[in-house]
Amino acid sequence: MSSLYRFVKGREPVSPEEVASEVLAFPNANGDARKLVDRLIGDDPRFSWDERGMLRTVALESLKLANATYVVFDLETTGAAAGKGAITEIGAVKVVDGQIAEQFSTLVNPERPIEPFVVRLTGITNRMVADAPVISEVMPSFEEFIEGAVLVGHNARFDCSFVAAARGGEPLPNPVLDTLRLARTLVPGLRHYRLASLATHFGVRQRPNHRALSDAVATAGVFLKLLKMLSYGGVESVGEAVNLRARDRRRIKPQKQHLAENIPHAPGVYYFVDKRGTTLYVGKAKDLRNRVRTYFNGGDGRRKISRLVEEVAEVRFRETESELHALILEAREIKRLLPRYNSAGRDERANWYIKFDLGEPYPTPERVPSAETGKDVILLGPYRSARMLDTCIEALGRIFPLKRCSGEGGPCFYGQIRRCALCLGMGEEEYRSLVVGDIVALLRGEGGEEHLAALVRERRRLADELEFEAAARLRDLIAGIERTRLALAAVNAEGVHAVVAPSTEPGVVEVFALADGRLVAHRGFESGDVTGLSRFAGEVLESYERDTNGRGSDEVRIVAAYLRRHSAAVEAVRLERERDILSAVRRVLEADSGLM
Repeated sequence: MSSLYRFVKGREPVSPEEVASEVLAFPNANGDARKLVDRLIGDDPRFSWDERGMLRTVALESLKLANATYVVFDLETTGAAAGKGAITEIGAVKVVDGQIAEQFSTLVNPERPIEPFVVRLTGITNRMVADAPVISEVMPSFEEFIEGAVLVGHNARFDCSFVAAARGGEPLPNPVLDTLRLARTLVPGLRHYRLASLATHFGVRQRPNHRALSDAVATAGVFLKLLKMLSYGGVESVGEAVNLRARDRRRIKPQKQHLAENIPHAPGVYYFVDKRGTTLYVGKAKDLRNRVRTYFNGGDGRRKISRLVEEVAEVRFRETESELHALILEAREIKRLLPRYNSAGRDERANWYIKFDLGEPYPTPERVPSAETGKDVILLGPYRSARMLDTCIEALGRIFPLKRCSGEGGPCFYGQIRRCALCLGMGEEEYRSLVVGDIVALLRGEGGEEHLAALVRERRRLADELEFEAAARLRDLIAGIERTRLALAAVNAEGVHAVVAPSTEPGVVEVFALADGRLVAHRGFESGDVTGLSRFAGEVLESYERDTNGRGSDEVRIVAAYLRRHSAAVEAVRLERERDILSAVRRVLEADSGLM
């Protein structure tokens, strides 16, 4: 979409006919230019129509933080200040909807020697950059990459000064957010604010290593944490974040740090307790010490944090084997203890459903906020996340030919790409069987694997053609629909199910035993440990007792979310015999090797 943004920005306001002709190559849109452009821009917040029906760009500073596209970038240089030194490497990642969607990386010939200490620091030598393009060749590509995005950097003033020098003294027009300044404002009291220190504090997996792309990825991880804190603190727009100053930030002063002194750097669950011994709040963390410390240095950012810290007299904790065990334990403890600061507002959270109205001749999936009864309605749910359901419904439109138009006249836009049932001549009964029936089976985990496989193939094709942003979006759609399937299947299924996924540790698989929507066992095994796997399955089957209360439905959703973040290949099997688990392990290993 950067080419459209650049086109509109350079000429605005522009008519839909201009866009259709010069961007979409439809010189004769026959009155459909506005519809074509609307489909192209979708809900992109960077564009708006004025009262004359002309397309304009929106000031990036006015965008909501959640709606903006960000480019997080980092430079390596020869070592001297801007004007005297030069750029040796540029690394950048584009962040859309909280995910890295695309990357930019290149060495640059600085046309001058690199200082020796910089060579030792970065590993970039004069020989490495000798055949690299010079900055005048690189800058146009970089400018195209950042078009329409908010720039983010750590100590961004330094990097921006080098970019401005490379552009003849002209700064980039993009708004800039500095993670160094944001961290000092949002997380006061830290000993150091270097990128490596912040990555450790926030538990960012990518470690900075003084190479541009790696440092950009690490900075993106830190920035996403800070972005959540800005939202918690009531900062809504890009402009507000750009102009944020420490004096503007309503936060508590550092206090009660001694309560975090004996807490370990380990995954687990922490309990905030008042002077009467009542549990006020239960939380989970990959690093207990780092997480708890944020409450006492003013860096958590939630509006109720001041009152919570005033009341807390003790912090207790329980270490767990892993992040997943911490997630599960937190859910169980909140249900058991009903802490005041956890429970506030929980009962008001909406339940969301996917609805098919069978009273319509061609029912389409829609998100509804409450259960509707009746023989002419199919409901799938409930779910807590409206956004996840919207993602799933969008994915269904890519897999199935939904009803998109009235069927009158020639094929509509979706009909031309074979995604409209009426344009394909599909009858009502055929539609209900092949579309509605298959969607219900897919979401209930009762079939439809071939539809998901087609979607995965499309994602791979886009990635192979370097359409990274489109591939990332499709990846998120697949993740949403698979998470829905796994959660529904495991919650509604009777008996014990084993879910197998490759571990982050090479040669190891993780096995999750789920029963009645509850995680009853979780363990890691070497892939060839037949004896251990069989013994695990036997122990689970022997100890299983049916829970008719359905108390663990949230736990299987936690497992589903965990798997989507950590695993590419997942296999689930009804566990009736010990050998069932072995076949699932074999299939997941075959699938995982096929993705390499």
